[in-house]
Amino acid sequence: MEIDKFMTAIEFAEKVNTAYPTVAKWLREGKVPGAFRQKIGNMEIWLIPGDVLKDFERPKMGRPKKESKKSLTKKSKKGAKS
Repeated sequence: MEIDKFMTAIEFAEKVNTAYPTVAKWLREGKVPGAFRQKIGNMEIWLIPGDVLKDFERPKMGRPKKESKKSLTKKSKKGAKS
């Protein structure tokens, strides 16, 4: 493994113009492909492949959208017996 082909979480955060805590959350949730933790001495750091930036898409932020009440009532009426 050549270490110069990887970047740290801080370097990745700078390159994708995102705050480090957000990137750290993405890493914990597995949203950065190819990222892994490497033990160096008595500490661990995240290593992210340099080529991940080519295909990286920012994860969607915020809560998932809920279905509207109209679509919920339509679904419930379809299965209802008269």
